[in-house]
Amino acid sequence: MRPRLKRQLKDRGGIERVAEVRRTTPRIGFIGLGEVGLPMAKRVISHGYSMAVCSHVSREPVEEMKKLGAREVASPSAVAEISDVVITAVRDDSQSAEVILGPKSIMEGARQGLGIIMMSALSPQFCREVGRLAEAKGVGVLDAPVTGTKLKAATGELGIMVGGDRRLAEEYRPILETMGKVIYCGELGMGQIVKLASNMALMINVQAAFEAISWGIRNGADEELLVELMKLGTGNSWVVQNWEFVKSMNVEPPPATFYLAAKDLDYALRIAHEIGQPCPLAALCAERYIAGVLKLPERPGSPEPDRSSSGIARQLQTRR
Repeated sequence: MRPRLKRQLKDRGGIERVAEVRRTTPRIGFIGLGEVGLPMAKRVISHGYSMAVCSHVSREPVEEMKKLGAREVASPSAVAEISDVVITAVRDDSQSAEVILGPKSIMEGARQGLGIIMMSALSPQFCREVGRLAEAKGVGVLDAPVTGTKLKAATGELGIMVGGDRRLAEEYRPILETMGKVIYCGELGMGQIVKLASNMALMINVQAAFEAISWGIRNGADEELLVELMKLGTGNSWVVQNWEFVKSMNVEPPPATFYLAAKDLDYALRIAHEIGQPCPLAALCAERYIAGVLKLPERPGSPEPDRSSSGIARQLQTRR
């Protein structure tokens, strides 16, 4: 065969293979373009996936995604209708129930073969209930909460803890890997168990570091020197390594992280009660974070706020 003809056939085959890849690349829906969700969505679309989005809390991030080529639709059900996989990254069980199970929700627009990836920090019980309801429609579900800051989200360096069917997790791994390192944790809901355990340790460590460093400063130690020495010794931790960032969160009124911390500790402590495991340090931390939430000013004429995990999260949404 002549070299030129051989090259032409090789090139034609390459074009056909590219076309086949394009036909088989899943269409992504993304709901929840918040502080971490927006850079996550940008990572996915930057890897060549088509994407549908809808407004949930704010329009600004939707406009940002449209500039990158995302298609805006009217509702979560409309997102599901034109997607193969829908990713949710909303705040809590309550918001997730709204977009996945409520009116004009993902499940209303779902068809057999659709996949749902829940990337929020949620209660394992909620994830399992979504899985049970989705199974009846032939819809696959993964829980895949993340660990890391918005900066890690922007660079695709999040930790992603996946729970659900292993084969489904492997099928969707390429999508998830655009956002970070994927770790399979077990059955549906187990990603949330690992996430909540990690967050529990983090929040306890934050309180321990503040207490120890404050004690040192009040006894005359130089803060910068103390922190640098702690980094070299057994008092070291992620919190100490990132002390300036952590310290910047200790403001009045408390930032959004206080709501999220209170929510996650609430989920964890409810499970601790169910399994009969004492978690005294987590309980003390929960009091601290909820006390921070209580310091937030109420809007004039607003009713007494709901201090449940969902209520705390709703307060954040209304005060943004």
